[in-house]
Amino acid sequence: MASTRLNTLKGIALLAFISLCSCTKYNYIDGGVASGVHDCSMWEYFEQQTVDWDSTRIMIEHAGMKSIFDGSGQYKDITFLGITDLSIVRYMLDHNAKVDYDKEHGIEVSPEDYWHRVKDIPKEQCVKVLEQLIIPQRFMLKDIPQGTRLKTADGAEYVETGGKVFTALSGNLFIWMEPEDYAGVEDAGAKNLYIARQVNTGENWRVASTDIQTTTGVVHALGYDFKIINF
Repeated sequence: MASTRLNTLKGIALLAFISLCSCTKYNYIDGGVASGVHDCSMWEYFEQQTVDWDSTRIMIEHAGMKSIFDGSGQYKDITFLGITDLSIVRYMLDHNAKVDYDKEHGIEVSPEDYWHRVKDIPKEQCVKVLEQLIIPQRFMLKDIPQGTRLKTADGAEYVETGGKVFTALSGNLFIWMEPEDYAGVEDAGAKNLYIARQVNTGENWRVASTDIQTTTGVVHALGYDFKIINF
C-alpha cells in the first residue's frame, strides 16, 4: 500500500510540475504548424504529435474507436474536443487516489483496481469519455456565436445564452465564444472557445487551441487543466 501511495504522490507531483510549466504558454497546445492545417487524417496527426496525443491515441485504440478518427468508419468528418495526455494522466491519478481512499476506509480492493497504464482503464469507460467529446460534424471557431453559461444566484443551475448546442455521440454540448477586449476596445481581442456538457454538474472549460484541421475533421484541443471527472 505504501508503495502505491508513493507512486500516486509522485505522479501528482509530476503532473503539478508540468502544469505549472505549461502556464508560461498560457495553456496553449501547439497544433504542429502555424496555419493549423494538416494534410493527413486526424489519426495520422495524433501519430505525428506524440507529445500531447500519445495517450489519447492509446485510449482511442483501447476503446475500439480508431475508425472514427482515420475516416474508415461511419463518420467521415468530425469535430473532436481533444483530451491531451496530461488530462488522461490526471484521470488515472484521480482514480487511483479514490482506490487508496477506499482501501484506507476498509473497502476491499485488489491490485487490478489500480490504473497504471491507459489500457488499465476499462474499455467501456474509455468509450464513454470519448463519445462525450466527439461531434459527428465539422465546425470551426468562426461558426460559434458569442455566448455565456453562468450559474443562477442560488447556484442551483446554469443559464445558457447565445452559443450553440451540438449533439455529441453521447449527450449534448453547449459551446460558445467569448471575445476579449483589446487596446481599450470591447470585444476586439482574441476569441476564446468554451464548452460544457448540458448537465448541472458539468463545469465550463476553455479550449486551449482551436481549428486544428485534418482531412477527417477538426480538433479543438482542451487545456492541460481539463479534468475528465468534472466534465
